[in-house]
Parts: sequence; C-alpha cells; structure tokens
Amino acid sequence: MRRLFQLIYQYRAFFIFLLMEVISGWLVINHNDYISASYFNSSSTFAGNIYENKQAVQDYFQLAEVNKNLVEENERLRNRLAVDSLKIDSDSAAIPFELSGQYEFITGKVVNNSVHRFRNYFTLNKGSEDGIEEGMGVINPNGVVGKIKSVSNNFSTAYSALHSSLLISVLIDETETLCTANWSGENPTEISLEYVPRHIKVQEGMEVISSGYDAIFPQGVKLGTVKNVEINEEATFYEIEVALSADFFNLDYVYVIGNKLKQEKDSLEQELQTEYEQ
Repeated sequence: MRRLFQLIYQYRAFFIFLLMEVISGWLVINHNDYISASYFNSSSTFAGNIYENKQAVQDYFQLAEVNKNLVEENERLRNRLAVDSLKIDSDSAAIPFELSGQYEFITGKVVNNSVHRFRNYFTLNKGSEDGIEEGMGVINPNGVVGKIKSVSNNFSTAYSALHSSLLISVLIDETETLCTANWSGENPTEISLEYVPRHIKVQEGMEVISSGYDAIFPQGVKLGTVKNVEINEEATFYEIEVALSADFFNLDYVYVIGNKLKQEKDSLEQELQTEYEQ
C-alpha cells in the first residue's frame, strides 16, 4: 500500500491532468448539443455492435433448440390444417395432402442412419408412446424418406427409401403414369423407376410423386426428379433413374404420417382378396 501511495505521489501531476481531461470532456459533452449527440450515437453504435456479436454467438449455440421448436410448430400446423380441411368442400377445391383430414403428422428426430448398405435403416427418437405404429410412412420437408419397420415404447426403426426391399408406389406427375420406385443398392442419391411402359413419353426433369395407392404416403409427396431415361429396342419398360429430393446423408427431423383410414381400407381389400381366393 505504501508503494502505491508513493507511485501516486510521484506521478501526481499526470493523474491530475487525466482527471482534468475527463472533467473537461464531461462538461463539453453535457453543454454542447452537437458533440453530445455525436458522442452518444457513437457509443450506442459501439455497444450495439458488441451486443449484436454476443447475440450472434448465443444464437449459433441455440440453433438446435430453435430448429426443434420450428419442427414441432410445423407438426402442430400440419395437424391443424388436417382438421380444418374437413370443412372444405372437396368438390369445389383441390385439396393437397397436407389438408387431407385422414392424415396426422408426428415429428421425430433421426438419431441413427445408414446410407452405404444394400438395405439401409434409420432410427427415430419416437415410439409407441408417441403414437408411432408399424407401417407408417416417413417424410421430411423435401420428400419421401421411408417406412416404419418396428416400434418400441420410445424409439422406432424404419426402412430407408435406400432399402432394396422397399417398394414405393409413385406417379410420374406430368403423365400421371403409375409405377414403382425401388433402390438398386448403388447410388444413395438416386432411385430407380420400374414398370414404366415404353409408349409413355418420359423426359428428364419430370417430377415423381407418391401415388397414394398404398395408403402409406398421401398422394403428392415428392420423391424426386427424373434424371436419366433409357430403353432397349426390345424392352417393354424404360430404365429410369430419379434424383432423390431428400438428402439421406443429412437426415434430421422428419414427419411420421398416420393414415386414419388405412385399417378400414386394408380390411375391405382383404375381404376382396379372400373372396377371390375362394
């Protein structure tokens, strides 16, 4: 403490000068309107930049939570639209699948995923306690993703669209041609179309969407875009490759689709099948 007092005493003239400068500056700022406005504008800008950078850092680390909240909000909106659409006269308006009252949407997060196997699967953090059932379709904002395979209380596994045994009923949108999409096991960004007859005019760039015939996906969910079209001279069907709209390397949040009328539809079709076999 003694040395501190000695230092202050030794440089007393310098400290007095600094004090007088501060007092002078304060008096000038408080008694000159132009300088006062300039000072406070500058200080506000400086402080604003600091707070803006601080908020940017905080926002970055909160992106996961913000994304989760947005997906949950989308889930609520989709289900709200599904309820409200029951009031719409379907004879006077074309109702897209988001507005179809027979579907409900459950948000799930992909916690495990494979893309390089011949039969690929992914795991969701939602299970039977959240309303997930076997056979439900899975989509994300970009398009078709897969189909629920098995369910536990809190988790579920699903066939990826990149699964050689998963057949997806689809339409070539422009021609309304019904066909089947099936992964060949090679390129994780492409899927093959089967049973497209050669008399259909198919071109690159045409969109491929779900047909709705399998009661798993509503009609109109995008699968991808036709990338390559080939046909042999003696072949009956085209060889078509479709560029998938969903990015299977970066699956995050998805929507599991529940069809409220699927059981009724399956029951009726089973009765017809039983009668046919007799």
